[in-house]
Amino acid sequence: MDLGLKWRFFKSLSGGDDDAERVYRWHIEARSGSRLDADIPTDRWKTKIDDYVGAAKSLWQSMSSTGFNKAHPVPIDPNGELLDGSHRVACALALDITNIWVELRPDYVWAPAWDYFWFLNAKMPKDDMRRLLITDWYNLNGGNSRRPTGS
Repeated sequence: MDLGLKWRFFKSLSGGDDDAERVYRWHIEARSGSRLDADIPTDRWKTKIDDYVGAAKSLWQSMSSTGFNKAHPVPIDPNGELLDGSHRVACALALDITNIWVELRPDYVWAPAWDYFWFLNAKMPKDDMRRLLITDWYNLNGGNSRRPTGS
């Protein structure tokens, strides 16, 4: 579901969905707010939500003009779970980029699954949850109505 939320934000940068940034900001706050409030950098250098938004917009601009940079593959664990790079994957999907380079690593994912239960426990507003589960997930999957599982 984390990818679906980020995908929606990246899609909105092409125009249309004014509410996607608010939901993206909510997600970053729910995920990293306590660290940001304590002025502990997340993701190596980000110290506020605006840093995440700015970095995402820069990523979108870069990828929309040059595509996915194969010099920076997305690391995955032996089970195919993302170890990092969810913004790059979501951005590529939003831009209909089909060649996403990955690198298999021996490490296993350490982060919690950003799945339905995480969003439920984080108290995502019901209307936002409904949109993420129904509309965004459906569109992200190209109109396939498979239910989201895992992250």
